[in-house]
Amino acid sequence: MKPERLSWVTVPLRLFTLLSVLGLLLLPFLGALLNLILGAVLGDASTTAEDAQIISWVRLFTGSTLWVLFFIGLAWTVFEYLTYRAVVAGLAWGRVAAIVIAVVGLLNFPFGTLLGVFLLIGAFDPAVQRYAAG
Repeated sequence: MKPERLSWVTVPLRLFTLLSVLGLLLLPFLGALLNLILGAVLGDASTTAEDAQIISWVRLFTGSTLWVLFFIGLAWTVFEYLTYRAVVAGLAWGRVAAIVIAVVGLLNFPFGTLLGVFLLIGAFDPAVQRYAAG
């Protein structure tokens, strides 16, 4: 039988996963916005050749950084989803991973902090600990 406070772990995990997916979906728009801004700076009449070269390098590294962030975010989202599945299945590593996700989520004020606190309360509940242990 599933403990009463298991939903205090699973619901925040689902919300963390949903927020991660939304963040991944918004990442291409951030890249387009940065390209638009940097393109406008390049088109400005007061931009010198040296400034244009620096801005070209900034565009290159910004695009590369966004791709790296996308793959790191994708891996984190998959980790959150697999953790949710493990917690529902009652696996011990899922509870430990949920605690890690909650601690990282505490840094994301205000929603991540709220979700992280609920997740930690649920993860340290004795009934949830027994459920995850066996």
